[in-house]
Amino acid sequence: MILRRGVLATLALPGLAHAQRRRVRIGILSPGQLTVDLNRATLITELGKAGYVEGRNLEIIGRSSDGDLQRIPVLAAALVALQPDVIVAVSNPVAHAIRAVNATVPIVMSFAGSDPVADGLASSLARPGGSVTGIVMLAEELDVKRVELALEAFPTATRIGLLAGSSYPADRVARLTAAARRLGTELVTVRAEGPESFARAFTRLVELRAHALLISASPGFHSEAAALARHAERSGLPTVCELRSMASAGCVLSLGPLDGELRRRVAGYVQRILRGEAPGTIPMEQAERFELVANLRAARALGLGLPVLVLARADEVLE
Repeated sequence: MILRRGVLATLALPGLAHAQRRRVRIGILSPGQLTVDLNRATLITELGKAGYVEGRNLEIIGRSSDGDLQRIPVLAAALVALQPDVIVAVSNPVAHAIRAVNATVPIVMSFAGSDPVADGLASSLARPGGSVTGIVMLAEELDVKRVELALEAFPTATRIGLLAGSSYPADRVARLTAAARRLGTELVTVRAEGPESFARAFTRLVELRAHALLISASPGFHSEAAALARHAERSGLPTVCELRSMASAGCVLSLGPLDGELRRRVAGYVQRILRGEAPGTIPMEQAERFELVANLRAARALGLGLPVLVLARADEVLE
């Protein structure tokens, strides 16, 4: 039997023939533009391995609320109206907004910061049972770990500030405040939404006499990490953030998941749904690998030296 080269190439790549049969449309919705851009880039790379090429058989539509959560429902409605095959939702509030418009459109979480079962997005992690699946981060547990890290890295801090996004749950603030108290420190919380609120928030943190600052997990905060780092430096506040990219942008320390690895796993979920699997049957996965990054430049700008034990544990030290 003689097969032409193009047929052989198609058979060699699982999913390629399926990818070539139709054009697919993927939506991305996030409170921050950076996470839209990062997810888009990962989807293009990972789906390209299965034969999807943007502009030929793949269309990716990204939308960001630029830190304004009140715009999310409007953006969700507009995105759903374009009839995407699947939507990548960055954060729990985004997934809820999409489901409120259409309860059946497949949704892949990138990433669930709060427990999606307790939040009503899934029946269980093993079998979500509805229209939502994806990646879950142990965000609440990491909050406590970051308090512990701040106390170890900045031992003179007796009062720690928490910069929380507008969607950060009040009960989670209460639990973290109690955890901080058990660790022997006081936690003071200030909320911020977009960049226009940062100056006011940092003024309030100084008024509350915070000695260090935790910047909570938020797609909007990720996008504005450099601006937040500048405000923190001017306010004399050493920071502990979530992601390596935030440490690179000027946070003194970051402790969080390997977000690039998680985005690749998100792309894998998208591909499974494009192949015909129902999101409710695909188990949700938890982040398992985490990294600690220290930015010595940011520490020196505040006149700080980081403890040797913290630096020894760091997966990366930025000089």
